[in-house]
Amino acid sequence: MSPARQADPDLDSLIDEITIDCYDEEEQRTGFEAAFDEDASLPCSATIIGETVDVLHIGQGDGRRELIATCQRNGRRYEISLLDLNIHADPATTRLIAAYRRWIAA
Repeated sequence: MSPARQADPDLDSLIDEITIDCYDEEEQRTGFEAAFDEDASLPCSATIIGETVDVLHIGQGDGRRELIATCQRNGRRYEISLLDLNIHADPATTRLIAAYRRWIAA
């Protein structure tokens, strides 16, 4: 753990639960994708550059090494990095996003 990283046993425990059987970063990302599929309440709203979008799905993008949110605004769909969104969600989804942000920053 880097010196600047604050202790957060709750998020660390969730990260461990999600990535327990994973051998590498790709499998860990897949673990997070599965956690969002199982536990996130979607759709939910989010903002990006001051615009509101609906988050429909969170998963892995084609060849990208991060999770991507499939969003919709005014009938059009967009693929946006999960880390670029300010998501307004229920506590369980918010907790998953916080764990993903913590994991990816490690």
